[in-house]
Amino acid sequence: MKRVILDVDTGLDDAAAIILAAGSKSIRLEGLVATAGNVSLDKTLENTLNVCEVVGIEAPVYSGSSRPLKRDRIHAGEFHGASGLDGPVFQPRKRQQVQKGSGIQFIIDTVMAHPHQITLVPVGPLTDIALAMQQEPGIISLVKEIVLMGGSFIGGNVTSDAEFNTYADPEAAQIVFSSKAPLVMFPLDCTTKVTLSPEALARYKTFEGKSAKLFCDCMDTYMEKYRKRGAGYPAMHDPLCIAYLTDPSIFSYERHEVSVELTDEASYGKTLRGKDCKEGGVLVAKMADTTRFWSLFDQALLQLD
Repeated sequence: MKRVILDVDTGLDDAAAIILAAGSKSIRLEGLVATAGNVSLDKTLENTLNVCEVVGIEAPVYSGSSRPLKRDRIHAGEFHGASGLDGPVFQPRKRQQVQKGSGIQFIIDTVMAHPHQITLVPVGPLTDIALAMQQEPGIISLVKEIVLMGGSFIGGNVTSDAEFNTYADPEAAQIVFSSKAPLVMFPLDCTTKVTLSPEALARYKTFEGKSAKLFCDCMDTYMEKYRKRGAGYPAMHDPLCIAYLTDPSIFSYERHEVSVELTDEASYGKTLRGKDCKEGGVLVAKMADTTRFWSLFDQALLQLD
């Protein structure tokens, strides 16, 4: 059983990641921390609480960072909608409410209390993880693993070079990549290869339950945003991190050093590939078995109401 803290900027693919985690028998969610990213913190926090309520997650939800370490805040509302989660309609919550206290402190306290047992899964900007490392460097050696979605070595989705999560807080990303913590990275190189076709979405609309409906409502919006931009089918960026926790053999990997460009304005936020490593560095996902990934998603939705 993987003990997991999800750090999310809940938009459309984050919601899919939360659903997949909730439906996985091999994952125990210790808590979720909402951070600013796709949209502002007040919206990502509300989205996180709403998704957790629908899928029946009882793990605590905390508030994380409202802005990057140094740069001005950017957002992706044009892709995820003004709310960050356009599409689903949520009823007033009966159970889930934000916890008191800092999400960064929650990360620190949980990792320190359970050495080598907690996996951090940040699928938005890395601000919360960087702040936790700065405030308590002990978590770097005591975290079991950090599995992150971010970066790209094939070109960006915000600028020609930079992927959104690293571009949103490059300084935080550099702190994490240079920390020597055990890191697994899912860059655009891998995540853009796993997409949802209209036929697959139509099949998911035959699934019963609130969680399946939530997923399909999110994916309807996601599909339409991709269509309007002429970008093909929607990529399952964030859920791949959850699939890794459930079955890492779905993916192929390479291991090398990773850094982030912070000085050249033209390529600010670009992830840079360093030397290959047999040990240390970052385990970088390259390819995915898409059939096995979607099989995991089927199993998760069938587990949930």
